[in-house]
Amino acid sequence: MTKVLWTMALAWLTGYAMPGFTEGNGIDLLKQCTQAIKAMDGVADPATIDVVDAERCMGVIDGFAGAASFYESQPGSPGAICFPAEVTTIGQSVRVVDKYLQSHPEQLHEPATVLIFGAFLAAYPCP
Repeated sequence: MTKVLWTMALAWLTGYAMPGFTEGNGIDLLKQCTQAIKAMDGVADPATIDVVDAERCMGVIDGFAGAASFYESQPGSPGAICFPAEVTTIGQSVRVVDKYLQSHPEQLHEPATVLIFGAFLAAYPCP
């Protein structure tokens, strides 16, 4: 697993992982996040993991979570997503989104960012 994570980090640092981002839909995101979870859990032979897909999943979810967290912290924001006070890792966020995607197969045709929003809204609703 360490080898996979180092490979992913190297690819991210060199810019290989994001040659041109196109959003995609839930089908794409689920495929990518499946690769990320396999890499995080070390359940597969590292040679069988699509590192680019894993990085895309982690990157888009981490970027969305960061932007949403910043937006929600601004005065006057609608307060839709309330992330927990303790640190939420990329791995936890990927698992939240993956679980949501698997639980809502009828929505997989939707854009990836819409589904990520839905996953965070369901997992971290504001009181």
